Amino acid sequence: MSSISSISSTQSMAVSAYKSEELSSSTKMKLEALGIDPSSVTSEAQAQQLIAQAEATKHQQNSQQQQQGGNSSEQQLISEAKELAAKVGVTVASDDTLDDITGNIADKIQAMMDTGDPSKIKAAQEYQSQLASISDEADSITNTQQNIFNAMNMISVSNKYALGL
Repeated sequence: MSSISSISSTQSMAVSAYKSEELSSSTKMKLEALGIDPSSVTSEAQAQQLIAQAEATKHQQNSQQQQQGGNSSEQQLISEAKELAAKVGVTVASDDTLDDITGNIADKIQAMMDTGDPSKIKAAQEYQSQLASISDEADSITNTQQNIFNAMNMISVSNKYALGL
């Protein structure tokens, strides 16, 4: 009788050990959503680590896509600034940055306003609003790039903690 009891307790321990290693339904759903086969995972801890790595990778890819979009937007702003510079009469060198171009345009606009000629003042006001729009968009791009950098930095710190470094 004791042998049946010991076999029964051994089986129940094995079943409970198996059940403790089963993945929760929410973990299974997260794995599936991230494209990971839940049957390939042996423990909840391993599943959580895979989820964290997959989410970090996904976030990093999204950040890179946004940054690439930011770079094209920055090039577009430089192009707009060069067009405005041509309208205002500012010469732009090929290696001028957006800040250089907008600074030169602002100086030229101020010179136009100082002339006292009403037609030049009116044109200068129009140019000034276009310049303000370009500057605001440039600030927005800079803030977005800084946010992306901060997110990537947080991911790297998180990965270091997860890997025990």
